Amino acid sequence: MNKTLLEVTKLHISYDAGQSYILRDISFDLREWEILSIIGKNGTGKSSLLKAIAWVQKYHSGSIHKKTSHISYIPQKIYLEESFPLTVWEFFSVFNENISQRKLQDTLKLFWTQKFLERNIHSLSGWEFQKVLITNALLSDPDIMLLDEPTSWIDIIWEEQFYENIMQIQKVFPKMSIILVSHNLSLVYKNSTRVICLHENNLCCHGTPNELMNNKDLGNIFGSYLRPYEHAPHAAHHHTH
Repeated sequence: MNKTLLEVTKLHISYDAGQSYILRDISFDLREWEILSIIGKNGTGKSSLLKAIAWVQKYHSGSIHKKTSHISYIPQKIYLEESFPLTVWEFFSVFNENISQRKLQDTLKLFWTQKFLERNIHSLSGWEFQKVLITNALLSDPDIMLLDEPTSWIDIIWEEQFYENIMQIQKVFPKMSIILVSHNLSLVYKNSTRVICLHENNLCCHGTPNELMNNKDLGNIFGSYLRPYEHAPHAAHHHTH
């Protein structure tokens, strides 16, 4: 069995010292080379959970036990001052001062972003900017990458391409795991190793796409037409890797 990288136990997140809770009693783990997707309707605490794991946000009680310190976090939205000129190359340099030229070029090849290096970062499309952010995160060789709504800036036609890129990333980083928040349930079920569904500030269900296929709670929340595919290609690949 693959090594466990993260254990979340009885986690409670509150913004008002326990008077009310964003999330209550959340427990799960993350193992090497997994894609763990977090789904749920708006306001169910998906982003708050990711922020707590990334140490961006405090939590009220429970524990988050990380067995690695190499974690990269990409929030849902990043705002850059448009009046400040910044090329993609300069953006990488700011966050990776001592990175070697060879490592940068090898990582860039994953997303074919070499051609963007001299462009102003404000001129990039949402998909191009997302590729730059993920490339920048990979330069630190993370064991865990946290992605909050990574396709929210991407046109729907590019979402399949995003998951193809994720598959390619895990071939190059064979032990790295990914936790991502997403609203596109069809692609989540098709490409995830495991899925967590949050509902009414709690963990509604948790398991592989196949395990969730007949979950009545999931069906009641999203409707039967949004249940998982019978076959999850990424999960199958994972077991044969």
